[in-house]
Amino acid sequence: MIALFAAAVAIAATAPKVRAESSQGGAFHLPAYGARGWGMAGAFMVRVDDESAVAWNPAGLGTAPRALGASYLQLVEGVSAGQSQLVFTMPISRVRNDGTGSARHAAGVMLTNLSADIVGGETYSENYLRLAYAFTPEPLVSFGLAFAGFASTSGVEGFDAWGTSFDITGKLSLSQTWSVALVARDVFSRYSYDDGTDYDLEPQFILGLAWLGDRRFAVEGDVVRSYGGWSRAALGVETEYFFSYVALRGGLAWLNTGESRTVPAFGVSVRAFADRLTLHYGANVDEEDALGVTNRVSLAVRI
Repeated sequence: MIALFAAAVAIAATAPKVRAESSQGGAFHLPAYGARGWGMAGAFMVRVDDESAVAWNPAGLGTAPRALGASYLQLVEGVSAGQSQLVFTMPISRVRNDGTGSARHAAGVMLTNLSADIVGGETYSENYLRLAYAFTPEPLVSFGLAFAGFASTSGVEGFDAWGTSFDITGKLSLSQTWSVALVARDVFSRYSYDDGTDYDLEPQFILGLAWLGDRRFAVEGDVVRSYGGWSRAALGVETEYFFSYVALRGGLAWLNTGESRTVPAFGVSVRAFADRLTLHYGANVDEEDALGVTNRVSLAVRI
């Protein structure tokens, strides 16, 4: 069972801490959706304005179009472990009657599957259903809520789990160039395991601050607090879409869990068909004795 737990921990790419008191799996802090945010090293709580908001900050749904997206991530280099996601976003009503501007109400849904081959010829699988909602009373401020249901299966006794969690989020424009976001993740959670034990996920509190310069590029910095301390900080930069087709990204993440380390990131996005189709790529270059190089790809279609 110890070897089984070690394999599960290896696939939890962003887990700051996972059931250290037990040899059971499940209930990990999984990487958020898509490649755009990870091309900025995860500094994406304020800038998010597309289908990625379902995962990163539901308050960002207020500026997201109606879109369908898909994403894939190879979790650990050289290991058969991957995460696949499908997401759909829908503005419900808009502030302005001409169909432009922020959506007063918006919603999104996301399906996530994590699967990995583990010891004994077994396959470990986690499945999530996430529902998100945003309320934008006026264009400068937006509030978001998210609910997630979770179930893991492996065929190994004492390793399966199921449960729920909630997020509460917000975004605020301070001026034409400065914006701030606050995300409270897993503030209410409950996970049950098939041996009868229960567990609450440790909440994460994320503060983000973004600066938009001359509209050619934007900078965002995020800090994450969990387990009584600052567990992660990230700084990311993204450009506008040059010639309306290509955008570039980069960033650094400083991890303060386990052995502290710095993880560089970079990414690129390409638009086509009058901005209706967008392809994102992002990579994190971690140390070889940690996660190594992880590659993320996501595709979004406005519908």
